Amino acid sequence: MDTSPIPGEEVPTGTVIDLDDRLNELSNTLADSTHRVVLVPARVRRIDDRIARILGNLPPEITGLDRNDDPPRFTSQDATLTAVTATLGGSIPLQDIGALMRAMSPGMTAHPFASLVETTHEDAPELSDTVLGDDMSLKILPDRDARDLLTALADTMPLSDLAAGWRAAHETRLWALDLCRRVEAELDANDLGEAVTQWLRGRLLLSGLSVIDAVRDPVSPPTKTAFSALMLLFQRAVRTDLPDFSLSRD
Repeated sequence: MDTSPIPGEEVPTGTVIDLDDRLNELSNTLADSTHRVVLVPARVRRIDDRIARILGNLPPEITGLDRNDDPPRFTSQDATLTAVTATLGGSIPLQDIGALMRAMSPGMTAHPFASLVETTHEDAPELSDTVLGDDMSLKILPDRDARDLLTALADTMPLSDLAAGWRAAHETRLWALDLCRRVEAELDANDLGEAVTQWLRGRLLLSGLSVIDAVRDPVSPPTKTAFSALMLLFQRAVRTDLPDFSLSRD
């Protein structure tokens, strides 16, 4: 994970720094630097815009599901700091997660999925104590440096699983880029079909994030594929092997 540095991170080996102090320092560094997260690549924005021009505005049945009348607007710097905070194991309030989801779809006039995240504590109060902390952040997120978790995963995962993760990451990338080409072909022909339907269904889900990730880095070096493979394996571990793969410091 040495290939995934945090912008401005210069912490000597063995030095222990309070997480809040570390995040404050990184926030100042990010404000003075050119490091930014490219939330939505230009190619994805163009596809979204072209589809929106053809389909028009969202129907009232959809916009009515967004219960946040005044959602926060994340800047690129806000998104960068949120990503850094999550990487280092800091808490991410639901409102920030919702704001990040909205920023990933800047052309949408309403975002029901983001609203659902933002109001989880209202919609499912019986589960709030289980999945939410006192600050309305998700308890299921790692509370330590995610790079250490991925390193541990790489060190302990069987080679067969690592190979499967590599193949899945590579094939997911090829699928995502092919989907972009097929969607653009349907738009050029003014004949929206299966590809555009697939795009719309997955745009706000994990498959949509895979598309954004693939388009963001048109040329994927081996280190990028390895990182994507570990992220896929990490997601699997969280979902299926949680008792055996601890996310906490305890």
